[in-house]
This record gives sequence, C-alpha cells and structure tokens, in this order.
Amino acid sequence: MNKATWDTIAKPIVVLVVICLVTSTLLAVTNNATAPIIAEAEKAATNEAYKAVLPAADSFTDVTAQVTTEGIASAAVADNGAGYAVRAVGRGYGGEVPVVVGIDPDGAIVSVQFMQNSESAGFGMKLWDGNQAGIDFAASLAGQSGSVAKGENGVDGITGATISTKAVLSAVNSALACYQELKEVA
Repeated sequence: MNKATWDTIAKPIVVLVVICLVTSTLLAVTNNATAPIIAEAEKAATNEAYKAVLPAADSFTDVTAQVTTEGIASAAVADNGAGYAVRAVGRGYGGEVPVVVGIDPDGAIVSVQFMQNSESAGFGMKLWDGNQAGIDFAASLAGQSGSVAKGENGVDGITGATISTKAVLSAVNSALACYQELKEVA
C-alpha cells in the first residue's frame, strides 16, 4: 500500500473505527452507571402513583409476575385489601402513554393518574402537565368498571388529542382486564 492510498483511504477508515469504538465504550459505561438510577426513579414514581390512585392502601405487594394481560407494565395489590394499582401503557402518537389506575375490590376505578409521556405539546401532553382537560379526563374515568369507551358513561376525551385519548382508554381497559385476571387467580 503506497502512502497516498494510506492517507486517502485507509487512515480515515482506521480513525473512524477508533472513534466509533471509543464512543461506543463511553456510551456503554454511561448506560451501566445510569440504568440503575433511572430504574429506581421509575419505581419510586410508580409507587407514588400507586399511593395517589389508591389512597386507602397502606402498602403494596407486587403481583406483576402473575399477570399475562397485554399492556401491563406492573401491578400491585394493596396489603390491607383496599384494591389494586396497575400501571398500564397504551400506544400514543409519541410512543407509550403510561397510566396508573387504582381499582377498588369490586372492580371500579378509584382514580387514574397519567404519567410522563412523549405526546405532542399542547395536545397529548395535557394528560400529565396539569392542564384542566387532563384532570377532567381522569375524573371522568373514576367510578367506571368493566371497560371504558369514549362517549359512554360520561367518559370524554381530550379535544385535539384523539390518539392520546385512545391510548389512555386502551391502557385503562388493559388495567381493568388485569384486575379481572388477578381476581380469578385470587
């Protein structure tokens, strides 16, 4: 290989390979360092949401391993028999739309809390950014049981956020199906 070939073809390839290896190694090290911290933060946020949607519960036992219902990220039963807390996800416009649902022992929704998502600002983000439309939507789900659908039993969606609304309803229906599954196991 002559010097001109080395300088114009081989050397840039070697340099790029070295850069890629160094960058990949640094990303792997960063991921290893931050993954446990992120997982712990998500777990803490989910536990806070469990307590928020099922305030009568004193503590929770994780029962996720007993669940086969699609769309369920985690499920827990209140140790004092107050009900169930289920974290479910629906597919929205910007990705997963996580929802935590508190369900009483009779299968009625106690409360719903929307978790942080990547939906469009001004539309689907209304679910969790404190917007009154998101608060009203969550309130319309309280007391529902069996399954929920937009336009039925006072359940309205968020205007301009049709896909996000469908994602929430899908997640809530998954949570209600999870409740049924857990009741059958118990």
